[in-house]
Order: sequence, then structure tokens, then C-alpha cells
Amino acid sequence: KYTGSVEFATIGHMQKRSSQAGFTIIELMVTIVIFSALAALALTNIRGIRAEKRDAQRKTDINAIYYQLESFHEVSGYYPEAVSAQNLKGIDPESLIDNTGKKVNEAGGLYTYRPTDCSEGKCESYKLSTELESEATYQKISLIQ
Repeated sequence: KYTGSVEFATIGHMQKRSSQAGFTIIELMVTIVIFSALAALALTNIRGIRAEKRDAQRKTDINAIYYQLESFHEVSGYYPEAVSAQNLKGIDPESLIDNTGKKVNEAGGLYTYRPTDCSEGKCESYKLSTELESEATYQKISLIQ
């Protein structure tokens, strides 16, 4: 019996198989590029969704202020010179603060209230607006012009 050739053939076969096992550098690089592209796409999508959520909250706040201003006008016959939780009694005070922590008309804030034709704290009309991330400026104008 001569077993050396059998062992050699077995070792040669194993060596041949092991050189074919695994992935080439090209295959690994292509896989990494594909996963990187998918991760970038997912991250962009998440950022867009978060921006839309912040925009929706800003619109909700502006609408809340708008409806309180119109209620104020209904009762008093004029619009206030400034908006606050004191003169807009039914409003949630959090609606007067944007997501950066700034109040309406505060420097650097996103919510602006511009009353017009004011005399002694009583105004005839106003423009209320906020800057959005994924759309144009959102604006509400007084019902009475």
C-alpha cells in the first residue's frame, strides 16, 4: 500500500478548495459601497421625516395662535399689539415657543407676529408666520383687513 499519493491528492484538493473559499477584495468593496449607499439613503430619509415633523408642529402652533387671536378679536373688537399667554387666555403657552426655545417675535426665533394699524395697543390686523424647513414660509393673515 502506498498512501502518500492519496494524502497528497487530499491535501492538494484541500488547498485548491481553500484558495477558492471566501470573498475577493473586489466583492467586499462592492458590498461595502452598496451598504454605504443604502445607509446614506436611509439617513437622508430619516432627516426628511424629522424636518416634516418639526414643520407640522410649527404649523400647529401658528394655527393655535391664529385661532386665539381671532377669538380675542371677536370678544374685544381689536387685535393685541403683542401675543402672550396673558392676553390669549385659552392658548397652551408651549404654542408660543418654537422648537429652538424662542418665543414669538424673540430675536432668532421662528415665529413672527406683525400687527398693523395699531393705536394705544389696539391693532386692526396682523400677519403671523413661521419659517419651515421643507416648504415655503407658512403664514396666516387676520380675518379683518
